[in-house]
Amino acid sequence: MKRIITMCLVVMACVANAVAAPISAAQQKEVIAKINKATSRLKSMSCSFTQTKHLSMLSDKMVSEGKMNYKQPNKLRWEYTSPYQYLFIFNGTKVYVGNKSRKDVIDTNSNKLFKEVARIMMSTVTGTALSNAADFSVSVEDGKTLWNVTLIPKKKEMKKMFTRIVLSFSKSDLIISEINLHEKNNDRTNIRLRNIKTNIPINENLFAIPAK
Repeated sequence: MKRIITMCLVVMACVANAVAAPISAAQQKEVIAKINKATSRLKSMSCSFTQTKHLSMLSDKMVSEGKMNYKQPNKLRWEYTSPYQYLFIFNGTKVYVGNKSRKDVIDTNSNKLFKEVARIMMSTVTGTALSNAADFSVSVEDGKTLWNVTLIPKKKEMKKMFTRIVLSFSKSDLIISEINLHEKNNDRTNIRLRNIKTNIPINENLFAIPAK
């Protein structure tokens, strides 16, 4: 269950830049408004990603590669392609997770936790999470070429898993480029997005829920 929820949250959405500096409350408000405006125009998004899992109990890092596709208002495909194959699809009210040996379909209308995760996930992709005081405490730091936005969970379910979620937005286009999930057990997952393309046609079949 935690693995599936982590996959849901992974689009939310970075490792904070070492030279990042705090900015004033007024400046934070202005930056968040700009990000919200930019992401409100985001109709679709396609990219590849590299995910690095840092385990607190081990010195080794677990690195995986994959592809992501998003389409407004509530469709997401997150696909791991190397070194293993694993597929996550969110399509309206259903979540699919699976590989060659196991496939699960969850109806978010009958699963309160997944419904909440899906709501937060989509609000983050569209930018509204940055101004949603009920879900997160938000702070912004200036990382020269990036805006680093730290989200501190307020909801009980999220607080059980994550101490904070840090998102990096490119200053040039205000599109998310890096994500860092800090877990309660001190593990950390870093995701770097690359080859990002926005507002392009995306085949609806990519978001079809496969038959079990």
